[in-house]
Formats: sequence, C-alpha cells, structure tokens
Amino acid sequence: LKRRITMERILLGAIFTRHYHFFSEPLTWNEAQTFCRQKYTDLATIENSEEHNLLYKTLQSAGYTSDVWIGLYSEIDWKWSDGYTGAGADYRHWRSDYNEPEFYHASQLCVRSGDLGNWWDDDCALNQLPFTRHYHFFSEPLTWNEAQTFCRQKYTDLATIENSEEHNLLYKTLQSAGYSSDVWIGLYSEIDWKWSDGYTGAGADYRHWRSIYNEPQFYNASQLCVKAGSFGNWWDDDCAQKRQFICNKGNFNYSI
Repeated sequence: LKRRITMERILLGAIFTRHYHFFSEPLTWNEAQTFCRQKYTDLATIENSEEHNLLYKTLQSAGYTSDVWIGLYSEIDWKWSDGYTGAGADYRHWRSDYNEPEFYHASQLCVRSGDLGNWWDDDCALNQLPFTRHYHFFSEPLTWNEAQTFCRQKYTDLATIENSEEHNLLYKTLQSAGYSSDVWIGLYSEIDWKWSDGYTGAGADYRHWRSIYNEPQFYNASQLCVKAGSFGNWWDDDCAQKRQFICNKGNFNYSI
C-alpha cells in the first residue's frame, strides 16, 4: 500500500500508550481496518476530549484538511420485543424492492408491516399505526412504545413472527377482517456503536458527533462507520466510501 505517514503522536494515559498514524491514501473503512490491523493495532480509538483535541491539533499542524476514517462503527441488532431468541428469531419479510430496512433517519428503529405483508423500518414515535402465538389486532393508532406497553399489560407482547407459515396465517386472518393499513409488530433495532480494536474501557462511550446536523443520522442502512471531519466532528458514513484514515498502535490491557 502506497502511503505517506504525515504524523505520529504519543498519547499518554493512565492505562496505555497510543501512537496515531495518518495515511492519505483513500480506502474504504474495511480496507483501512485491514491495513491498520496488519501494520499497527487497528483504526484509531478516541476515548476522551484530551485525546480528541491532541489528535486534531497534530493533524491540523500537518496540513490535514479532509475527512478520515476512525475506528468507531455500528452493528444493527434486530430483536423481538418479547425477547424471543429461538429457532425462528431471524425470520424477516422486508420490502426488498425498496431496499428495506433502509434507515432513512436514525429514529427508524421499529418495524411496521404493510397490507401486503411486507415489513418496513419506521420511526418508533409515529402515532398513526394500529398494532396486532395468539394474535390480537387493535385498530387504535399508537406509537410503537405505547403499543408495546399496551400489549404487555393485556397480553404477552407485540407480535413475533418466526416463519413464513405464521406470517401467511396472520395476514390471511387480517385480510379476512378487512384490514388494509400498516400495523406495528414486535421487531425493533438497537444501535450498538463499537470501536474496531475492541476497546471497552472507561472511555469507550466517548463521542464527538456533529450535533447541529443531528449526527449520527443513518441516512441509509450502509452508514455504519464513522469519519472524523477537519474540525474534529464525527459523522456516520457509508463504509464503502474511500477515505483517508488514522491507525493507532499501542500497548493495551484488554483483549479483543
């Protein structure tokens, strides 16, 4: 890999020492992660404002002016509201021709089911959807959280659908009852941000998002990696974009 190391800075902490290395050749996040793991430790982890400020002062003094990949990334973890994790917990019926789930924005973490049986991610705060293994359909529109609370109080939980047979039976029943709108089901997502090097210490939750742009905003489902801008703010972005990047190398007291 043709590269130019424009900076190297030692950050001293109470637990370990990190060396940051900046590379100007644009790579995708996954390519950058592979390179950093082969040559150093991993993509850069930043666990407090002191590390953040020192890193960016050094980069600015080196003439750095564009966005770079850092080690923060997200995993989309879809779960059923009732906690079901059995054999059919991974069953899905997304609206594939619309590239669902597409996370048009960061609040689309709940799932609605359309009148043709397809599933869509949607804003959990929407107050326009009715909601539904003994299935019970309710026509009063509630938000996803309100519907979950109601179902847990009166029944077990929002509907879990674990195979195509349950899916087809549910929708045949709803259609025969004259059902024609979207309903909430029990599937939802949790956004779990992680550092590429596996760091889970005291500063693992440190963030420096571009708040005035409501970052992270998950404009689409591929924005699961994080870039750092020239002013130090962080943005979620498509992992397949080619960008410059920062590796770190250090002696750590934890295992990946």
